[in-house]
Amino acid sequence: MAAAKTGGATQTPPVDKDAENRKAIVRAIRGPVMERVVKLIPALSGYPDPFKSVVSNPDLLYACIQLFRKERGEFQDLVVGMDGQPVLTDDYPLLCNRTVDQIIAMVVRSGCKAYSELRWKADDDGAAKSVVVKPEARGLLDKLRELVKGKWTEAEQPKAAPSQADKFYQAINEHLNYDWQVPLIPYFAELPLKLLTELGSGCTQLRNPEAIAQLADIGRHNMEQARKILSDGMMREMLDTQPLAAKGVAFLGKETYDFLHATMYEKMGENFWEMCVDCDRLEAIEEQNAKDLEQMASHLHIIGPETINGIVKFMQFNLIPVFLNVASERLGEDKFAQIFGVPGNKKLVKMFCEKTHSYKLDVDDPVTDLTNRLPDLFNAYLRSPADFEKGL
Repeated sequence: MAAAKTGGATQTPPVDKDAENRKAIVRAIRGPVMERVVKLIPALSGYPDPFKSVVSNPDLLYACIQLFRKERGEFQDLVVGMDGQPVLTDDYPLLCNRTVDQIIAMVVRSGCKAYSELRWKADDDGAAKSVVVKPEARGLLDKLRELVKGKWTEAEQPKAAPSQADKFYQAINEHLNYDWQVPLIPYFAELPLKLLTELGSGCTQLRNPEAIAQLADIGRHNMEQARKILSDGMMREMLDTQPLAAKGVAFLGKETYDFLHATMYEKMGENFWEMCVDCDRLEAIEEQNAKDLEQMASHLHIIGPETINGIVKFMQFNLIPVFLNVASERLGEDKFAQIFGVPGNKKLVKMFCEKTHSYKLDVDDPVTDLTNRLPDLFNAYLRSPADFEKGL
């Protein structure tokens, strides 16, 4: 850019420090950072351009980011602050005025752009290029493409054209900030652009390929049904919080949704949308009264239909929160979800509910009595799950 003249004097254009910092980051990644990655992974030296090969391959890119995290000491002289001292955390500004977290987000977005350009570059016959993915991913990608073809309109289906890459990148780039998103890029690339645009930040709620396939399985019809049922504000909140809830909202219909929203939303907050993901759970919920549902509010987004029906069948409504709270506290989050969640363990759910029902509780204070007795029940299971299931 030529210097501007004002009143006969030459005026130097201001330096865009932010742009200069970005350029410095790119030079560092392409240069010394990539050199050390190749040193740590010698197989990469076989590529004509290791950086280009890595950044366009989500699996390789993710592996390299994890390598940086694991072997940070190998890069420490490059990760320094304004004072020249090593920076050991990911949220402290470096010499380039960016944090490690921010630089990784830049790399993730660069990886998305490079992959999409490769994915949607048309061959001579007009077909999209076939990109290299792990064998175990191929089946799910093929399934995802079939779901999109079958459940979304022809106009929405991704087309093999250079502009497709740009449109895909524009639809998703603002929401790519985390290294865990890198392996998901090939799956996001197969979704309709209109859906990605609708999702907005909701795409960050999809943490695995299976969840993205579930989203594709919802289909345009269910998404539009949900839009008719929800207010604009609730639709936006659902998409931002848990977009997979759209199928459940459509399943409920307006009358039942309005009832559940009025009854449960205030007590559950954003967990309300997680509750709506599973239609089998919603079918069980539809059969219950508001009084019982309110007692399950703290766990209703986790527990499955077998648990809901078992609890209502075997317990008085005021004992429901005691059972759920003690169970989740004793078993821990993962084990609780494994037994009482979706799909859950039907046999164990029945055993726990029946054993709880068999207690002869203090009629004057059944809540305290059950609170004191339930820990022994769950501890017995934890000591020997196999024996517990056998009734020993």
